[in-house]
Amino acid sequence: MDIPNLKDKVISITIKDDSINHDFIDPKFTEIHGRIFITGTVPKGHADSCWTDNCEGGVAWDRVTDYVIFDSVESYQYAIKKSHENDKDN
Repeated sequence: MDIPNLKDKVISITIKDDSINHDFIDPKFTEIHGRIFITGTVPKGHADSCWTDNCEGGVAWDRVTDYVIFDSVESYQYAIKKSHENDKDN
């Protein structure tokens, strides 16, 4: 499997049967008990409640349906800001 270098990037992941995205800074692929996970740090502002800000997290790669890679935390934060602005307009 070709694994891209995700150092200093942010990934936003959608998984099967879940309506929210899971976002990670400096994501990496990690094997846990024979399963591949994508793990990283949850970025500040990921959720309105902020209860997971800066926590380590991960999702099983076999549950991923799609993902977006941002080149930096700044580009991720810009996209989140634009998304919130669009939500307010609707």
